[in-house]
Amino acid sequence: MNPESGLSYTWASLIKAARLLKVLGHPARLQILNFIEGSEESVSAIQRHVGLTQAMTSQHLKVMHAAKLIQRRRQGTSVFYRITPDRGAKMLECPEAGKLFWLIIYCAS
Repeated sequence: MNPESGLSYTWASLIKAARLLKVLGHPARLQILNFIEGSEESVSAIQRHVGLTQAMTSQHLKVMHAAKLIQRRRQGTSVFYRITPDRGAKMLECPEAGKLFWLIIYCAS
């Protein structure tokens, strides 16, 4: 138990948190989250922004979608992504790290 917060965590909840941190552990994924924060973007717009190939961009989106960090919506032949409202991440200003500090809000079901 954390004496300061009075909270205790189960081993299972710590494993879930570690898995989510692993998903966020790639700079391209953080760049994607930063780009789609507060909006919905197409795969092609995300690809142009991050400067990766379509295959690499899709792979990163697939990993984040599997972790339920982002949602996708199909419209015709296009696919759009946004941060999942109740399982998202919010970028915070952090003077020591620039804008690379994320507050992770994750509600496991």
